[in-house]
Amino acid sequence: MKIILNTFFITLFSFSSYSQSMVVWLDYHTPVKGKGSELSDAIKDKTKKYNQGADAFQLYTWEVIAGSNQGNYARAGVGPTWADFDNSPVSSKELDYWMENVDPLIASSSGREYYVRRDAASHDVAKPGENTIGFNIDYVVGANRDHFWKFRRNIANALKESGEDLSLNVWASGGGGPQGHVRVSFNFRNLEHYGNFRQIMGRVSDTYDEIYGNNAWDTDIQLLRESLEMWGAQTELVRFLPELSSPPIALQE
Repeated sequence: MKIILNTFFITLFSFSSYSQSMVVWLDYHTPVKGKGSELSDAIKDKTKKYNQGADAFQLYTWEVIAGSNQGNYARAGVGPTWADFDNSPVSSKELDYWMENVDPLIASSSGREYYVRRDAASHDVAKPGENTIGFNIDYVVGANRDHFWKFRRNIANALKESGEDLSLNVWASGGGGPQGHVRVSFNFRNLEHYGNFRQIMGRVSDTYDEIYGNNAWDTDIQLLRESLEMWGAQTELVRFLPELSSPPIALQE
């Protein structure tokens, strides 16, 4: 890539060197009550000590600022391929440090979920570290998945053709989440930029109709909605924490 979250969130990873789509895992960590700042400092120290070099395991951290996980920290590890997870990329010293210095400040953690980037449904030309805010939409796709993925691919193409200043990364669950789970991440420079999201997508939808025909946007988004399981779309806002992360590297479509 020339985020994800980031991610899946705001995502700040590079695909340019890899022949397959990138694989990442994601955990959520809830701080012990009243220990949020201490947990932040502990993650910062651990990441600075073990996850900064080019050969070190790359880890990225976000704070959830809106949604059901508000106040939690989201932590993503980069493969970047499935093969890279065959052997643990985390050394015993690094794990021991985490268990001694970070884990006592965590009240609970989510189950780990692996994601694979859907490159054809993504479009991201942001500079490294440029985006700090992620708007994540979590879908659970049921029947008629072809409708869902057609719309997602078309949006990525319409976004590219529109020239709008917006990053889009789409991630399909590779294990650990509900069947059909897909995370769509729109990434922004700041909250002011995020505040223009509706207007930006209005212009992208106009481009969509120019490419795919009159009313194509309305037709295809309705088909997407019909492809979802009940309660199959939830959202959250996250803020990227560079001091608690490995150095950001560029994204590209």
